[in-house]
Parts: sequence; C-alpha cells; structure tokens
Amino acid sequence: MIKLLRAAGLGLALLTAGVAPAFAQQPAAAAAPSAFTPTQVSLPSPDGRTIDLSVWQAEHERGVIVFSHGWNSRPDSYHRILRYWVEHGFTVVAPLHTDSLQHPRHAEGNNQTFFITRVVDMAVTRGFVQMAHAGKPVIAAGHSFGSLMSLIGAGAVTVAGPQGDPAIRAVVALSSPGNVPGLVNPQTFAAVSAPVLMVTGDADLVPGFVTDPRDHRTAFDTSLPGDKMLLTFAGGDHSLVGNADAADFDLIASTTLDFMRAHALDDAAAAARLNALTAPEGVIIERR
Repeated sequence: MIKLLRAAGLGLALLTAGVAPAFAQQPAAAAAPSAFTPTQVSLPSPDGRTIDLSVWQAEHERGVIVFSHGWNSRPDSYHRILRYWVEHGFTVVAPLHTDSLQHPRHAEGNNQTFFITRVVDMAVTRGFVQMAHAGKPVIAAGHSFGSLMSLIGAGAVTVAGPQGDPAIRAVVALSSPGNVPGLVNPQTFAAVSAPVLMVTGDADLVPGFVTDPRDHRTAFDTSLPGDKMLLTFAGGDHSLVGNADAADFDLIASTTLDFMRAHALDDAAAAARLNALTAPEGVIIERR
C-alpha cells in the first residue's frame, strides 16, 4: 500500500500531457452480448475513489486474468476474446479505468491522473484477485495502453517507479501502445523476465501518434530474453483483436490460451503446441 501511495504522489510530477491523446479516438468494439454479463464488484481505492470491476467467472476456473482495457474504452468492448478465455477456464477480472468514456468521473481527470489511477487500479485489482481467488495463477493481459499496464505489473519501469508483482505468471499484450513519450524509454522493459506474448500487425498505427508499426514490438525486443513470443499479422491494425477475421482470431485465441496454459499452469502439452507452432501465410511468429 505504501508503494501505491508513493506512485499516486508522482501524479503531479508527470509532465506527459500527451500520454495517449490519440488513443481517445480509437473506436470501441460493439457492446457485449447480454448472455455474456459480468458480476460487478466495487473496491475502495487508497486515493479515495471506488474501483469498479467486471468479473467474468469461469465455470471450471484454472487461473485468473487481470485485464486492462484500452484508453477511453471499457472492459466489455473485448467480449470476443474475453468470452473465449472464460469458456476455456480463465476467470477475467477487469477494472473500469477513469480514462474510460463510460467512467462516471471521466470528466474530472486528465492524462496525468488517468495514468496514475490506472497504476493504482491494477495493483488493487491484483490484490483482490489474490484474496478472492487464492491459490490460482494470475495472468496480466491488456489491449493498447492496457498492455503497458500489464507489462508494468510484470516489471516494466516507468515514471511511476517499479510496480512489479511477482504473482504475475505471464503477460498477454494485445497491440501495445508503442513508445509512449515520457513513459517508455530504452530501459523501460529491461527488467521484464516474465513470459510475454505480444500480438500486433504491420498496419498497427495510431494516427498522429504511432507512425511506425515497429514501435509496438519494443517490449519484445528489449525485455529479458526467454519465453517471449511475438505474432505480427499482415494488415493487422490497432483494433486487430476485435476485427480479425475468423482464421486470424482463431490463431490469436488459441495461441494466447496455450501461452497462458503453458506458463501459468505448467501445461506441457500446451508448451509443446507453442513450440511447434508455425506461421500461416500472412503471419510472422518470433521467439526469443
């Protein structure tokens, strides 16, 4: 808790007024079908807020995914991939961050406070998961800015200082936000030793912000080698996880599932499938 409060105190020192302005323009996916409805949980935050969680409970829970949505988005925008994970035994717990356009206090914040409340949200959520789902392995996952939050939990160091959580067994980073000025530098991911799977595309651009799709691979290239994997889809854009065609989505879904099974559940069969996975036409698979 002391570390959380120290991180919150850094909010005034953040000078990154443009932390993620372009991500506010990313269109949200369609709302989740009513049949895939989460339980809502509210947690107190050390900065006096309430953190609202969406919890999709797996029927036969094998692990728990702490999921961080993209900038200005919301958890149920990702129902396509979240449903798949839940149906295959992974409970998903996802906070509604204050930058979400659906958050009741969105208008009170700015880019600096949005970042620091995200850091606090993730730490509090992981604490809840470790109490409410004691003994179950924890995976950090996210899309866009949310994938940076997941990597921070795995040891990436930003202006908020070290916020790594040793409970995180693996990371799934979907279309990372790239080299965010003021937050990501050449050393940001140097201490990330946890297994990381990254998914991106060669058209993964954010107009006015990310002009080179190769920026999205920075965490893969600069984190500690070992159990790192990168899938790059030809023509894949920043909303790939939501708008992928059936074949590409099947590959994303099955690979993320095997990655989590292999590294969070020590599933030897899943690890063997990952090691044997070859790239279909239009996809590049890298490992380091």
